[in-house]
Amino acid sequence: MTQDQVFVPKTRSDLNLPPFDPAREDSAGEHVSKEVMAEMWEALGDSPISAAIRSGLQLVGLQI
Repeated sequence: MTQDQVFVPKTRSDLNLPPFDPAREDSAGEHVSKEVMAEMWEALGDSPISAAIRSGLQLVGLQI
């Protein structure tokens, strides 16, 4: 093994994100503010997975 491969994640500055704000979030992501949570729910609502789940729930609801 002369050539090891190492995964190095991108930093916040590499992704053009604002600097870490401990008042809004923690590093583990366990506790987030309501603003960050609202941003996450908005992003989840636009994802293809949530659209498929909503469509499936509507199809099941029609049968009931």
